[in-house]
Amino acid sequence: MANEAVTFHWHGMLQTGTPWMDGASMVSQCPIEPGQMFTYRFVASPQGTHWYHSHHGAMRRSGLAGAFIVLPKEGTQRDDIPQVEQDVVFLAQDWQAAVSDIQLVTEMEWFIVGFSAKDGSTGTMSRTYDGSMSTLEPPNNKALVNGKFKSFSKSDNVNEEAVPLETFNVTNNTYIRFRMIQSGITGEYKISIDQHKLLLVGTDGEDLVAVWVDYLIINPGETYDVIVFANSTAGNYWIRLETTEVLDFFYNPIKPKVSFAQLHYKEAEVALPDSEARKCTQSEPCVMANCHWSQEAISRWMPYTLCQPINEFKSTQQSISDLPVPVPRDLEEFQEVFLNFHLAGITPMTSRPSVNTIHYKSPPVPLQVNPDIANDESVVCNNKNLEQCGEYCQCTHVVKLANQKVTQLVLTAEDGLNMGTAHPIHIHGNRLYVVKYGLGVVNESSGLLQGPNQDIEYSPDYRFANWRNASWSNGNVPDVNLIDPPLKDTIVIPYKGYVVLRVKTENPGFWFMHCHLDTHMSVGMALVLQIGETDDMPHPPSNFPRCLNYPANLEPDSHSKSGSNEQNIEGKSRKDVDAFMQLLEENVTSSYYQDDHSPYDMKINFTWIILMIVIMVFFMFGIILLALMLLSRYCTGAFRSRKGYQEIGRDEQVEFAN
Repeated sequence: MANEAVTFHWHGMLQTGTPWMDGASMVSQCPIEPGQMFTYRFVASPQGTHWYHSHHGAMRRSGLAGAFIVLPKEGTQRDDIPQVEQDVVFLAQDWQAAVSDIQLVTEMEWFIVGFSAKDGSTGTMSRTYDGSMSTLEPPNNKALVNGKFKSFSKSDNVNEEAVPLETFNVTNNTYIRFRMIQSGITGEYKISIDQHKLLLVGTDGEDLVAVWVDYLIINPGETYDVIVFANSTAGNYWIRLETTEVLDFFYNPIKPKVSFAQLHYKEAEVALPDSEARKCTQSEPCVMANCHWSQEAISRWMPYTLCQPINEFKSTQQSISDLPVPVPRDLEEFQEVFLNFHLAGITPMTSRPSVNTIHYKSPPVPLQVNPDIANDESVVCNNKNLEQCGEYCQCTHVVKLANQKVTQLVLTAEDGLNMGTAHPIHIHGNRLYVVKYGLGVVNESSGLLQGPNQDIEYSPDYRFANWRNASWSNGNVPDVNLIDPPLKDTIVIPYKGYVVLRVKTENPGFWFMHCHLDTHMSVGMALVLQIGETDDMPHPPSNFPRCLNYPANLEPDSHSKSGSNEQNIEGKSRKDVDAFMQLLEENVTSSYYQDDHSPYDMKINFTWIILMIVIMVFFMFGIILLALMLLSRYCTGAFRSRKGYQEIGRDEQVEFAN
């Protein structure tokens, strides 16, 4: 990178023994600065379909991502699924025409004040099947497949004729594995192939008992392995990527956006397909995999379609044998944590993405490289040490989990505002079993959400949650699947619902956990899981890059104190001064990457918005008045130049605060 820092996260890799190679900026490592070289070295595990992407700034929005496939060892291939003749990567992402940094700031302005100060544009939100807000962030242009697309949606700023159509060439009567990766920064897609079913065989690198489905919902951060049997009439068929928005903000029906790729049989001529989407009937119903809405909601919009959530899929017996579902022998081996991923605020206009009402802020130095900072309560916080701090709490949110314990994470998405979305949550360095899935309360006739799931009760500010039925505590939740649940590293929390996850904490380190919707993560919907004590964690190599703070109270050594400065600088102590100046330069450079300098550090509430508008009005009047005064002075010849700098005496100590 010529002028931007970067890190790379190896999405899905456990990084056992090498947590500093995880690539989470300011959690596992310092950003790699322009012109520097950094080598990632780790054991590629587990096998399966994974991916890599930038984890610093907004570069993933510009496409800085790719597939990372870990092949199985010889002789360990599955024998319960068809033998595939072709293996292809299907990298799906949304495409925003604007530059990534500009687009991110624009979306944040929409998120905060409802309009962009740059161009005056506004973001129009839409809703999904159950009335929850769509995860699409306007303006959503197109879905790309391996960097290409075709769409028949109207667009004023895209020359579609210049963009090629992604085509997958297949041979008749063969099986093709599609390694589907959702690398987008906003929005889920419903993927289907005209006149072809999808055999779902794996997710997030883990094997599933094979199931034939018609539609696959895939969210940012997720991967799925599907096998397609090319047994239709030789020809050309649309591969559809459809958004899940079916209502506008005011609940009026709208048409989803659809982008396309192409399945081409080599036995036929290449041409744009004229195929039609699958028709679901009572005699031949469809199946929608990874569905996080109610059956009532789906039936309203897609009659004769079965909504199958992720918890209904099953891990293979081989997967369970390799990694059994953890069950505690006693309460000493068990811990349970509730995490609410929600919009924290009093009103929809003042709500911000958070976890347990806390907005994540990166630490000044990486936790994995400087673990002592995890004990600094002026930087790190959580619900145990954070006093009531009003509408917005911001800090480096760290939740500590004991090592070698059966851990149950209960993830919720409730804010009381009826303005939230489902959230795709990615947990670094861990794989977790999805043992239970709870949806919000819906109207049986309309399928629209009416309220939160009643299994869980919340504090008035939604910072704390617990089981409504106290008998469910200590791991006694009914109807959990502890036999063969699916194993995931990225899981979608349904809006006003919950997900119960099980894992044995046996990978000590600091692991980032966040919403994979880019704007949500950037504004603060994230936290760090600290697994184990710092003494339990492996230590990074002695030559591993470190970035430090340069606090204002850092004093030069005695050689550079006043009274002998000139002698020391020009005399025999010059080496000491050079060493100090080098340290100063390194620390000032590295401190640039703290979140204190980030455009994401926002604490604006409704009162401040009004105050800002008033200030802007007075500011404009002031500018006009100043212009008139300057014009008057210029016309009378009284305009005089002024110095644009501050004089500093020699040997005077200075301090620059940025």
